[in-house]
Amino acid sequence: MNRPVLGFVSLVCGAVSALGGCEKRPPAPDPVPVLVKVLTPETITVSRRFSGSIQPLQTTSLAFKLPGTVQSLHRPPGLHRDVQVGDTLAQGTVIAELDEGDLRRARIGAEARVAQLEARVETAKETLAIATRNLDRFDSSAGSISKVARDEVAARRVAAAGELESAEHALADARVQLDQANDDYANRQLVVPFDRATVAAKSIEPGERKNAHEVAFRLIDISSVYVNFGVPDTMIGVPAIGASASDRVWLGQELRVTADAFEGRSVVGTVSKIAPEADPITRTFLVQLTLPNPMLDTGQPLIRPGMIVSVHVGGRLDRESLLLPMTAIHQGRAPGDLIVYEVITEDGRELVRPRRVALGGVLNNEVEILTNTSEVRPGSRIVVSTSERLADGTLVRETPASTNSAATLPEAR
Repeated sequence: MNRPVLGFVSLVCGAVSALGGCEKRPPAPDPVPVLVKVLTPETITVSRRFSGSIQPLQTTSLAFKLPGTVQSLHRPPGLHRDVQVGDTLAQGTVIAELDEGDLRRARIGAEARVAQLEARVETAKETLAIATRNLDRFDSSAGSISKVARDEVAARRVAAAGELESAEHALADARVQLDQANDDYANRQLVVPFDRATVAAKSIEPGERKNAHEVAFRLIDISSVYVNFGVPDTMIGVPAIGASASDRVWLGQELRVTADAFEGRSVVGTVSKIAPEADPITRTFLVQLTLPNPMLDTGQPLIRPGMIVSVHVGGRLDRESLLLPMTAIHQGRAPGDLIVYEVITEDGRELVRPRRVALGGVLNNEVEILTNTSEVRPGSRIVVSTSERLADGTLVRETPASTNSAATLPEAR
């Protein structure tokens, strides 16, 4: 090659070198595909749940003690209708009444009979007093009265005493009959025996003939309710000193109750009864939980008998936490250091940076992240799976298969 050509090539190479060199740059590495999880507080459920059904605080059935024709039913104030299922009544409300005609006449007849016998008793008392004075006068007249005359006066006194005794017995019987008539007259009415009584069942209508002791209403009190559930013997009573009370049940303890029907609400009840012996079939101890029944904005109670609810034992340990799969945890540079790779955006590119983390317990193959001593927070995007080894600054590409899943412990039934 002649000198002019060599000079031209040298000039070109110098120009190229000034613009970046003659050598070709290696292409930028492709982003590593990774699965990413956004840290979000998740509910950790460690409490044990027991199912039970709601029962009313008290219940009673009302029936007339005697047969009769229904005269009327209670009408709630402001409503032009008779009482019906679902109405709530105060204690002492007359909910139904029988026709009083025959009962009133029987009572009046009994009162007249008592008055008649009271007069008879008074007359018998006066007759006996007269006979007694005559006998005393005969006994005080020595030698002037014949024995026959005295015996006749004595016989009259005995007869007067017998009449008084008979009249008093008849009066006592008449008074019993009057008490019965008054009781029957009062029992023509069915009266609500406790406050806040809700009509649960009704089988009576005006004009209907009801037999004695035939149930007309069933009333329940649901201002407070209770739920029964069974627990094993290892959960009964306050534990020994130093033992955990998170899964124990004792009298007076407050437990949280939830149900699908509560729509996210919960109610706190108090343990009011623990069976002294186990059920011979289930070998569990029956526990009764009494809880208040809050009213909704509609004026209706939140809890109704027959609802299926869950009682949480040890619910104080339930909490929200940040959880990551075990595959997201890596060994740091220093011994004992644990890190995760957080995806961040720098200069329009997505890359990863190592973040130190402190771990809590392991729950369902996921590990709890302790935020107070970790470098990640809710909202951080953490790499949870990749087929390649990552390093600080590695470019990544998030795959669309990333999902978040909640972690809970299995429920105890």
